[in-house]
Amino acid sequence: MTNRTEILAPAGSMENLIAAVYSGANAVYLGVQSFNARASAANFSFEELKKAVGFCHARNVKVNVTLNTILYDRELEEFKETVKQVAACGVDAIIAQDLAAAKIIKSVRPDIDLHGSTQMAVHNLAGALQLKEMGYSRVILARELTLKQVEHITKNCGIETEIFVHGALCMSLSGQCYASAYLGGRSGNRGRCAGTCRLPMSARGNMDDNHLSLKDLCAMEMLPAIEKMGVKCVKIEGRLRTPEYVAAAVDNAKKALDNKPFDKQLLADAFSRSGFTNGFLEGKLDKNAFGVRTKEDSRRTKDTLPKLRELYRREGQYVPVKFIFDMAEGESTLTITDGENSFSETIQAELMDTDKDFSLSLTKSLEKLGGTPFFMEDVQLNIINGKYMPLSAINAARRTLAEKLLAKREEVTPWAVYDYEIDAPVSVNRENKLVARFETVSQIPMDLCCNYEFVTLPLEEYEKVPQEIKDKTVLELSRDIFGKEEKIAALVEEAKALGFGKFCVQNIGHIPIVKGNQVFSSFTLNISNSLSAQEYKALGVETVTISPEITLDQTARITSDVKTMVIGYGHIPVMLVKACPLHNVKTCAECNGRGYITDRKGMQLPLMCHGKIAGYREIFNAIPLYLGDKKSDINADYISLNFTVESRNQTAKVTEKFISGQPLGSDFTRGLYYKASL
Repeated sequence: MTNRTEILAPAGSMENLIAAVYSGANAVYLGVQSFNARASAANFSFEELKKAVGFCHARNVKVNVTLNTILYDRELEEFKETVKQVAACGVDAIIAQDLAAAKIIKSVRPDIDLHGSTQMAVHNLAGALQLKEMGYSRVILARELTLKQVEHITKNCGIETEIFVHGALCMSLSGQCYASAYLGGRSGNRGRCAGTCRLPMSARGNMDDNHLSLKDLCAMEMLPAIEKMGVKCVKIEGRLRTPEYVAAAVDNAKKALDNKPFDKQLLADAFSRSGFTNGFLEGKLDKNAFGVRTKEDSRRTKDTLPKLRELYRREGQYVPVKFIFDMAEGESTLTITDGENSFSETIQAELMDTDKDFSLSLTKSLEKLGGTPFFMEDVQLNIINGKYMPLSAINAARRTLAEKLLAKREEVTPWAVYDYEIDAPVSVNRENKLVARFETVSQIPMDLCCNYEFVTLPLEEYEKVPQEIKDKTVLELSRDIFGKEEKIAALVEEAKALGFGKFCVQNIGHIPIVKGNQVFSSFTLNISNSLSAQEYKALGVETVTISPEITLDQTARITSDVKTMVIGYGHIPVMLVKACPLHNVKTCAECNGRGYITDRKGMQLPLMCHGKIAGYREIFNAIPLYLGDKKSDINADYISLNFTVESRNQTAKVTEKFISGQPLGSDFTRGLYYKASL
């Protein structure tokens, strides 16, 4: 079977890369010193990357480089040079999140494989099709999908799909977590996640709880079914883990794919958080999906390490070669070939008479390729009957040929690259217009609506919109599209039939659903530079909300080619979650869809469940962002007041204070607008 599903292993260091390759990985993913989502990993210099590519390619292993952080305008030139250097190292693919990154990558090297990072939060067919249209060759799907949803996307998207099957699970949908940035000043979208969800967090106010900590994923038993549905690549998480962990995961994934027994306990001993879960893939999420790393877990890992090292102590032999031996008086010749490269050695040894079959001992000698990545798949022996020669001469020639072939295969073939001129952003002073976003129609202070240029409401609220604000209403699509794409598209058409023509997208998978209308974007697209804003405009997004993870100074420099929006007030949703932390203390039947998560400092983070139609939950920052008394610092076309957990009375008070430029008068934050996250 030639079109097998690839096993993609993490390589946070050269030692981990060797462990992955020796254990039988088909591909590795790794980061360079900048622009990757694991900044705290050892990562690779360009010189080290070139060596790593040579090492991997010699062994038929692909190398995918992660350049998957959001970018700032001042970094675009440096990013372009990084892409050129990465391409010069002959890598197989680049993984990217930011549309500016994708534009630069495809401009510098148009035919290099471009993979859509899981940070893009693609979790519906329309999103995968959008990436295909933009030149991506693979989409790394969100970890929160069920197997049925993965299969639907895989069979219909027309590009390769990749899914995670082992390793740590983020509490929030990847790319949609702002907890580390807002609670710790370290942005996950910039590769510096502080692991906020692993800290004490409680759904009942008890600081002994870790109700945002999910168990690690282990879906090894599902691999044959995943391969059957056509998934191109299964991914192991863990660039910050040990080489022993990598080897254990790769070895067991190989066995599982081949329907052979694998050792799940060994995987748990290598690393787990009180066991494993595959709840997302099965569509079964409850309190059993949550877990923490215990002292007993750590002890078992320590005891297991020596056993795990045996998995990558020796070179794995995965590269087939053919030997051709031509016997002749005076000089015989041994040739090795891998199908593309061939080397020959002349063997000067006297032929001697024998009554035994020399081909048997000769074949055994040629099979001795231990310590190399090669195994003898075929042999052609042209020998003289009744003659033999010393095997020591054969062995010496075999070793020399294996060394020459390996050296040749380790030669790196760089990609030719092109220059790409990045236009400098042209910024202007913009007239700030006030807009507001509400969770429900009941929150709207109708007597103040004359102050809002637009009013944004969830799509599901369209039938409740009062006639007097219908023309200025923007309908916001649900952040969660899991399995509801047709339902959301139907709601859009129903709303359009009633005269609505303005829509807000919160995911790249929304854009095809509302194309042809007046389109706005939420901050959840993580737009942090001018080129990305222009790329979204080219896709039909007329007004973009700039990421609240960048400063007001950076926001002001976003090009005037695109209309911009800045959040001026709101409890920022710091997590978008599928696994509800309230399941740790109550069932859905016992819940009214609202609650709090208490952090280790006693701060209460509101949690809101968006019900059966929208189907997702958001965890909000405990205190709101507020810039009403700093409006003169904002250079954007629109300033948005984002109301979520507030009552109508509260939305009215905030609006009045914001308009008059008053301080909020209660606890608030300036967010990252004056001190960008790391």
